[in-house]
Formats: sequence, structure tokens, C-alpha cells
Amino acid sequence: MVDSALIEEALERRKARRESFAGVSYVRLTDSLQGWPRGSVVLEDGTVVPGYPSIGRVLNLEQGLAQHFQAPFHAEEKVDGFNVRIVRHAGSHWAFSRGGFVCPFTTDRVPDLIDTSVFDAEPDLVLCGEVAGPGNPYLEGHPPEIQEDVVLQVFDLMRFGAADFLPVEGRRALLERHALPAVPWHGRFDVSQAADLRALVADLDRRGVEGLVLKEEGERRKRAKYVTPASVVQDLTAMGDALLDLPPEYFTNRLLRLVLILEESPELDRPELRRELGAALIDPLLDAAREHRTTHKVAHSFCSRFRSKENAERFVEHLRRIPQSEIHSTVRSLEQGEDGYWELRFDRVFPRISGLLGNFLSGGQVYD
Repeated sequence: MVDSALIEEALERRKARRESFAGVSYVRLTDSLQGWPRGSVVLEDGTVVPGYPSIGRVLNLEQGLAQHFQAPFHAEEKVDGFNVRIVRHAGSHWAFSRGGFVCPFTTDRVPDLIDTSVFDAEPDLVLCGEVAGPGNPYLEGHPPEIQEDVVLQVFDLMRFGAADFLPVEGRRALLERHALPAVPWHGRFDVSQAADLRALVADLDRRGVEGLVLKEEGERRKRAKYVTPASVVQDLTAMGDALLDLPPEYFTNRLLRLVLILEESPELDRPELRRELGAALIDPLLDAAREHRTTHKVAHSFCSRFRSKENAERFVEHLRRIPQSEIHSTVRSLEQGEDGYWELRFDRVFPRISGLLGNFLSGGQVYD
């Protein structure tokens, strides 16, 4: 529980905001507050859904392990999707985004993603997971083994009112007991096994997996993430045509990651990677320029399935509210399929690169 006076103070200082979804009101923290991370949610009855804290990234594996870990740790796959926390509250299931918004898409699809009977046995449980797949309405990429719609993979468990994670061993046992989907687990390591982890990363890289999240045992619960070269190429390919609509750091940070990975692990450097990197930097923008002659815009198209038309409409409104710089979304269609699901088709339009290409392709001049 959080003191109501503290919440009111946070609202006045703009460290929190009141939100509502389907007639239920709640408060989400837009900044950390007395140990509660940004994105924590305070429900109507005072119950707190703890936020999911940021996890630091190490760019040199051997030195990063030595600097940050003091005890054995577990290595789990980092899944290419979006982070949600799923709970049961007031008889309904809710999925909260990293920022503390109710995600209409995941909330709608909860019964498809998990066996919700887990909340009968564990009513205060907070499932932290990644929603991934080509039906993902937020991101371009997805794990190579997920070829349709979306799945949920749980990577952490918390409890209402406790800003802490269940230990990895306890979490894995609980998930197995309730037949809940989990991120792949790759073993237990210590800081002396950097070479073994590099071999694991090489295997994940060949499979096109995004990377690893390392989770220390004991009270510190220290975490770190480390990505594969393949993930860098995938990110650049996915967003290469949005060159002007994303901050420059999106691209420069990923190139720096790749360089530092290859500096430490030269065995991951290969001619194919360099060809793929070149294609990732050129092909998306070249395709966008060619398509612009017909569409007059640069946009990414999405198709996501909903059980409820009302939730699909809520999701459209959600897209208009979440901060995305100047990127905006336009709905193309919302139709019910033969299986009863509602298919929402929409485009995410990138105005700056759209305008620039329009000017250049019509003969405009540039001074450089």
C-alpha cells in the first residue's frame, strides 16, 4: 500500500497521473517514488502493481561480469517483444505497459496467452513477460521461431505491494507448476565463465536471437543484458527507413554495441555480417524511396487480432495517447474474421522522412 497523501503529493508534483480504462481508475507513476519505480500502478483500492525497473546493458561481457556480479547468476534469453505486467484485479485481468498504461491489446488477449487459473491459486501474483510475434502492434521485429500472431513468455514474477522479484528457482518452479510459458533458460554461471557465455551468445547469434539477460542469485538481484550481433542488424533493418524520425542515438548506439561485441569476440565477425549490416543501412531506405512514389509516405504496416471490437477501438485511442515523438498512426481497417477475431490494420507513418523524400523525389534541392 502507498499512503494516499503521498500519492496526492506525487500528482501535484506531476510525478504521477490519473488514468482510467473500461471505467476503472488508477494512478501511474511517471517518476520513481520512495522505492517504487516509474511505471508502478496504484489501483483504486490502494493495491500497488510494482513497476519493472530498467536493466543495465554491458558492452564487454568479461569485464562487465567482473564489475557487476558477485554471486552465481542465471542466463535467460532476451526476447524481441514488448514488456507487460499481467494481474487480476476486481475480477478482471489487466496488462500494464512498462510506462504504467493499461495495454488494450494484451489485456484483450490475456485468455489466449496464459491459463488464467494461476490467479486462483496466486491472487497477488504479477506476471512480467514479453509479448512477441508478427501480430505485435508496437514493434517491427519478432523472434524467428514465432511465425504468426503473438505469444507471451514470462521472465519474472512479483507480488502486489513488493518491489522485488521472486528468485529465479522459485519462479521457474511456479511457472512449471501452472504450465505457464517462460523465456528459455540457458543455465547457471559464475563470473569465471565468460568464455562459456560467449559460446552461448555465438549460438544465439546463429539462431537470430536477440541476446541474454543475466540474473544474479541472492538478495542483490543484480541484472544485466547483453545482445547478439544479429539483434543489431535486425534493429537497423526494422527501422532503417525511419532515419529522421528516430533520435540519432537509436542508430549510433547500436553500431557502437556491434563494434564492442566484435572487439571482444572476433569469432563473431564474418563477411556475411558485414554484408547484412550494409544491407540494413541501405535497403530499408531504398525501399522506402521506391514505395514513396506510389504511397507518398513512409510507413510501417501492422495487423493485430483482438477478441473484442471495443478493445480494438480502445487500442486505437491508446496509440494516439502514448508518446511517440511526431510519429502518428492511421487506421486502415477493422474487420471481423471468420474465426470471430477482429483484425485491426493500421500504419505507423514517419512524417519527417516522408516529407524529405517527397521534396527530393520531386526535384527539390539540398545544400550541404
